[in-house]
Amino acid sequence: MQKELKIYKHRLKLSKTKELRFISHLDWQNLILKIFRRLELPLVLSQGFAKMPKVSYSPALPLFIESNCELVNFQTYEPLKDDFKENFEKYSPKGIELLEIIEIGDNGDEPKSLENYIQWAQYEAKINFQKNPLYNLEKIRYIIEKCLSSDNLLISKKTKKNIEKTINYRNSLKLLEMIDDNTLSFVLKAGQNCSNDENDLNIPSLRADEFLKAVFGEIYIFRIKRVKFFDKNMKVI
Repeated sequence: MQKELKIYKHRLKLSKTKELRFISHLDWQNLILKIFRRLELPLVLSQGFAKMPKVSYSPALPLFIESNCELVNFQTYEPLKDDFKENFEKYSPKGIELLEIIEIGDNGDEPKSLENYIQWAQYEAKINFQKNPLYNLEKIRYIIEKCLSSDNLLISKKTKKNIEKTINYRNSLKLLEMIDDNTLSFVLKAGQNCSNDENDLNIPSLRADEFLKAVFGEIYIFRIKRVKFFDKNMKVI
């Protein structure tokens, strides 16, 4: 009987900045796999006819948004080498920095997919008031107060059948505040619902750019960065 190989589970926390904010989520996934191939990692593959590396990514980052917390889960048949960080960054383009390497234990409470594990995301948005003189700090604070005091955050979207549907995203907003005179901080629902709580299942995910457009009426005065992920208990991932 063939001995079962030991599997090592890892998580990387990466930055996605500079020119990389212009690439799609699919291009990002392909880029990470390309780096893994250059590193010649002994990746664990899925079962079935079309075998693919068992790699899981954090929820898609919209175009033009940067991040300091992109997560990648992957599995190998060998421990990572001591020079893994050095070589990973050597094969990475500008805009990727390996911020943290985490070894994942056999935790039965953690879903296999990061899309299910991640439930909330925190963003910071730098405001360039010079791009629109109609906006100033006083107006931004007024809009924040108005948003937080309302029970509704209505956003219209088109379904796959091209039918326009209006959804109330108020429960998808956990936090909204100014952390300095030109930086907005907010926490939005992210990932896929995996809770058994029926109330959680009714909270839809919300993109940062769609949120800012809905609340402030425009997007181009903001430079957005994703900075943190949380699980269903608001524990930082």
